[in-house]
Amino acid sequence: MKHKALLLTSVAALALGLAGCGKNESTTSTADDANKAASSAADAAGKAAETAKVEAAKAADAAKVEAARVADAAKAEAEKVAAAAKAEAAKVEAAKAEAAKVEAAKLEAAKVEAAKAAASAKTQELIVKATSLVAEGKYSDASAVLQQLAGQTLSSDQQKLVDGLKEQISNALVAKAASDATGSVGNLLKK
Repeated sequence: MKHKALLLTSVAALALGLAGCGKNESTTSTADDANKAASSAADAAGKAAETAKVEAAKAADAAKVEAARVADAAKAEAEKVAAAAKAEAAKVEAAKAEAAKVEAAKLEAAKVEAAKAAASAKTQELIVKATSLVAEGKYSDASAVLQQLAGQTLSSDQQKLVDGLKEQISNALVAKAASDATGSVGNLLKK
């Protein structure tokens, strides 16, 4: 648009300049010359407008192509980011699952330790009870309590105590049997 106005102004100035040069040509030839110049200027302006239109269309097409390229690049980058986010989410889920497994294993280990502690406490309780019965001279009851320990895992200290108690019970029962036998023979001799 600016080119067209500038071109028309230039043509008009040229026409006026030619008209005022002081040549002694006829007025009709000046008017014809002005009309030719105006026509020529109009043709040049039309060509300039057409050229500008073509250039504008080229620029618009180039802008569309660039916009499409940028949009495609942005879409590809968004897809990469989405894929990376999904991969990271999968890693987080795997880590959560692994943490849950570890926690379950810890809980199971704690249960096993608690069961061992309970069994050890029960074992220790039976050993203390058997020791008390031996001290009271209730050897048969102490022997029955020690029989409850059969099949249980004992520590080395507990095993020593149980073996010692069994030996005491055995010795006491043998001594009692011998004493009872001696007393029975003595009673038979008195009669």
